[in-house]
Amino acid sequence: MQPQETYESDRLAAWGLLAQVKREALIDQCINSIPQPPNEQLQPLLQQWCEQQKIHSPQSLEHWQQNNGMNSQQWQQFVARRWRWYRWCEQTMESKLSSHYLERKSQLDQVTYSLLRVENQHLATELHLRIKEGEASFEEVAREYSKGPERQQGGRLGPVPLSQPHPMLAKLLQVSSPGQLWPPKQLEDWWIVVRLEELHCTELNNSLKQRLLLELGEKHLEQQLSAATPTSQT
Repeated sequence: MQPQETYESDRLAAWGLLAQVKREALIDQCINSIPQPPNEQLQPLLQQWCEQQKIHSPQSLEHWQQNNGMNSQQWQQFVARRWRWYRWCEQTMESKLSSHYLERKSQLDQVTYSLLRVENQHLATELHLRIKEGEASFEEVAREYSKGPERQQGGRLGPVPLSQPHPMLAKLLQVSSPGQLWPPKQLEDWWIVVRLEELHCTELNNSLKQRLLLELGEKHLEQQLSAATPTSQT
């Protein structure tokens, strides 16, 4: 076995790895109080990891371990480390989960809508009435008159995150009912006609909970690393 090497900060910085090493060291500090998972939990984690890495034989696993400088015990610790990190996030960040979910909701919710934009208010009013009275479909009118890229899709956009449309338009969509057609609204240099097609609200299920808790953990790391970084003086 080759002797273990240590690397100075200057070398890590020159390789572009210092920030990542500091992040991993901070994670180690956080999870120091989180024990390794018991064997009945560890085995499914190891199996899931192998499936994700498309490792389907003991020989392939041994080859991966050798390429990454790990023995079997170190590999198990490596796989369990993310589980321990999530447990730390769960224990530490649970109280912040609800507010973080509300903050992120506009980025998580998806919306599908139809949009028509023209430069003339009177034209927008006329086209709105034609759609409202059933004289023409939204798609037909948008393909003929709309001035934006939505014209190619007959005005239909989405599903996209609710945070993607212009803030004024996003607020309008938030208070709309599916199928609701709004009269012309001015949006910067345009006059728009918009109709909500579908609003896909994201529920706080287990999968999203895990994602948001890890986001909060990442936010904590960024704050700690930023606070530890000395500011340059002019």
